[in-house]
Amino acid sequence: MARKTTTLLPQCGSTALDVTGDAVPGDSYYGYTDGVHTVAIYGANLSGRIKIQGTLATTPTEDDWFDILLTGIPYKDYTNYTGVEGFTFIANLVFLRAKLDRTALGITDYTTAGTVQKIYLNY
Repeated sequence: MARKTTTLLPQCGSTALDVTGDAVPGDSYYGYTDGVHTVAIYGANLSGRIKIQGTLATTPTEDDWFDILLTGIPYKDYTNYTGVEGFTFIANLVFLRAKLDRTALGITDYTTAGTVQKIYLNY
């Protein structure tokens, strides 16, 4: 049974191409050791690359973050996606964050690239 559900990334993408979310505590932050995390990505006509990143640092700098493999690769690309997609992974992480990256896919106009409605984190 999950101990906590929180927002990893709030609604975004309607005013910017690329967005990096704030650091959100993972299960290791609270002393849990099973490492099971689930994210749910909600999109509305979303085009862009989503990355989930983690760190073991208690006060992370930009260099402390690493990408988490979602489907065997460190990101998930979406094209005009509407719906919700979940991913579960095991990692003892102190903090996590989510990134919306459209520049990597050559998208230059955020007004036609939909939005991330939210990304939830559950552990």
